[in-house]
Amino acid sequence: MGAVTTRVSSFGRVNTTFYTLLKFLDEKDGKNLEVCDFGCLDGLHTIPFLKKGYIVDAFDMNEIYLYGGHIQLPIVYEDGQVTLQRRTMYGAEDRINIEKLHDKVRLYNKNIFECCNRQYDVVYSKRGLSREEYSHIPMKRKIEKLKSLVKEDGIMYLEYLMWLDDKNTDNLNSNQFIKQCEMQTYFNEGWEILSLVEDRNCIVESPHIGNPEFHKHRVGMIKVRKEKNYKKEHFNINIKV
Repeated sequence: MGAVTTRVSSFGRVNTTFYTLLKFLDEKDGKNLEVCDFGCLDGLHTIPFLKKGYIVDAFDMNEIYLYGGHIQLPIVYEDGQVTLQRRTMYGAEDRINIEKLHDKVRLYNKNIFECCNRQYDVVYSKRGLSREEYSHIPMKRKIEKLKSLVKEDGIMYLEYLMWLDDKNTDNLNSNQFIKQCEMQTYFNEGWEILSLVEDRNCIVESPHIGNPEFHKHRVGMIKVRKEKNYKKEHFNINIKV
């Protein structure tokens, strides 16, 4: 039975957009940033953060993603057929250890919305808001919690999934998927929107862990800065579930 390599993430390769973010952080603050990686998967972005010298708290409620185990890996053949193969997946801990980067990271197999009250220079998430584990929590409450984790003059970067059309005819859960132009409404007083990009049309994604079929998405990305002297009455938000 095959194993997924430790060197390459089971969730694909880091895209150029992420490296653009790293360049921005380098130019803004340099090294020794404290980063929160929410929904870190198998360390897909945790490892590049660590290689830059940042200190990272990485959160994921999926134990296999963090510590490894058996998964059903979609295999796509040339004719478009998809089969699932049972593979051994190396988790974030294994991949971080083989890179010898374990001294600046803490892994948490916990619900970030219940346990975390620290603040960070950077709060980062790739589609964490859309994860099934948090589908019972209203979107606004999730975003308010993440906002409370950002230090003054800190950065938050979110990649998120959107409704497939403006009327949500697919009845996607509004706790997991955001409608067009909704995200910007969560960042008014005390926040500067540095960039905001949202797909107007659907893109087709190949099968991957967690979704073994070809499927459609609309994706959004927002980068915001928390202004200095921002009011702190929203800090220490806890979401009880």
